[in-house]
Amino acid sequence: MRNCPVDDFTLVQETYEGVTIDRCPHCHGVWLDKGELEAIQKNQADDFRGVPDDAMDFVTGAMAMAKAESEKTLSCVKCDDDLVKREYSFTSQVMIDNCPNGHGMWLDKSELSRLEKFYEEEQDFANFDEADILKAMKGGGIKGFFEKLLSRSAGF
Repeated sequence: MRNCPVDDFTLVQETYEGVTIDRCPHCHGVWLDKGELEAIQKNQADDFRGVPDDAMDFVTGAMAMAKAESEKTLSCVKCDDDLVKREYSFTSQVMIDNCPNGHGMWLDKSELSRLEKFYEEEQDFANFDEADILKAMKGGGIKGFFEKLLSRSAGF
């Protein structure tokens, strides 16, 4: 049995986007074993693009990052070593707790859906080619391009 590193409740297995994960029934945090986040991102059963999330604005995200950095250090649910805090990816504004031995990661409540949203939006941005950028800029300049990019109403 695995216990939650936050409040020591027994983690419950559930299926999320086709992947079996461990969730705390009390704090709703999630333990992902090595490779599970990548499998969830690959499956993309649900589309998180455009889902309103107040926590994803930059100011709130920066405040959440600062708060997360000051929280107590958690322990790995497998090896009991201290988890290492780090931002998931540059500009994601999602602080994850990684096992230094590669066993997995701990995500606090709502961080998994925020990571999916970040991943899907990054994929959209990576799929823009030069013609799309030029098309979006017509009539609105660079400001128009970014407005369309951020609003997801560009219709590419």
